[in-house]
Amino acid sequence: MRTGIVIDSACDLPQDYIQKYNIHIMPISLHLGYDLFRDVRDPEATQAFYRKYLTEKTLDAETAPFSVEQIKELFLDELVLKYDRVLAITIAQSRSPIFANATEASYIVLKKYREHRQKAGMTGSFYVTVVDSKALFTGEGVLVHEAMRLLEGQNPSFGILRGVIEQLSQQVYGYLVPEDLFYIRHRASKKGEKSIGLIGYHFGTLLDIKPIIGFHRGESQVVDKDRGFDRTLIKLFDIARQAIDRGLATRIVNTSYAGNPEVIRHKRVFVDFELYARERGIEVLLSVMSTAGGINVGPGAFALSYIAGPPITIPSTAGNSADMNTANEIAQSESEMVDWAI
Repeated sequence: MRTGIVIDSACDLPQDYIQKYNIHIMPISLHLGYDLFRDVRDPEATQAFYRKYLTEKTLDAETAPFSVEQIKELFLDELVLKYDRVLAITIAQSRSPIFANATEASYIVLKKYREHRQKAGMTGSFYVTVVDSKALFTGEGVLVHEAMRLLEGQNPSFGILRGVIEQLSQQVYGYLVPEDLFYIRHRASKKGEKSIGLIGYHFGTLLDIKPIIGFHRGESQVVDKDRGFDRTLIKLFDIARQAIDRGLATRIVNTSYAGNPEVIRHKRVFVDFELYARERGIEVLLSVMSTAGGINVGPGAFALSYIAGPPITIPSTAGNSADMNTANEIAQSESEMVDWAI
């Protein structure tokens, strides 16, 4: 069966990765004063956006995700004709209505897809499921990477694929180091980010203290801090090294930067970490942070995510009864999945 992956544009992955695997994007619109910018994860347009808009702190800036109607049109006009099953992975529903919008749209799609496929001379059923990543930015990306790896390597049933990704979403750990606390305090707070209080904001700004904001299972908190951006990055990469030493569920650490990624790529702390990870069989991805992310956390912010162990083993259908019990715990039947709140 042909399987497609859909993400929202807040999901941080390199552009060449998105193009290689033909990953579809639900854009997020950004209203900046009287201007409208649609984020479709174009790295050059995103960097131009950072240069033009984000340094203007007085600019009224808001994000608007794809509506139910827009998501429905994306599926019916394109995806139901291209795939037999689609997995949509969204930003944490605790921070955005995208998951709710996509879920509602999927009900409509399941009622109307047959008509669209029949007009195109296509037969067979179409399945769609929406997964809340419980993560932000690079955290979404590590789940998408694992979904693609599973599809390429084992091509599991749709029920098992969804079950594995949902289970792994509980194991995603994401971190953010902002360059300027203004954006966290005055913009991200509108999206539910409460980790930086008023007193912390004033002292952090005065003393150049940068926090490491951790995000896990839809919730955030400050996990560490230091004076200066580079010193805080050292602490963040130490956290990632410790996670690698304990064991990751997937062989990837995903990172992004709100600006030109070459700024990060040439920092000694990043070079050293990338070598450390590579020597242990871990791939490190680096991309431009989405405009939807950057507008809330500010230019110069750095994000990092991984999926902590243990890894999930997908049992073979030829395995023993214990293997099959594990499979049944992970997956639901295809028919049950259609009735579920996809």
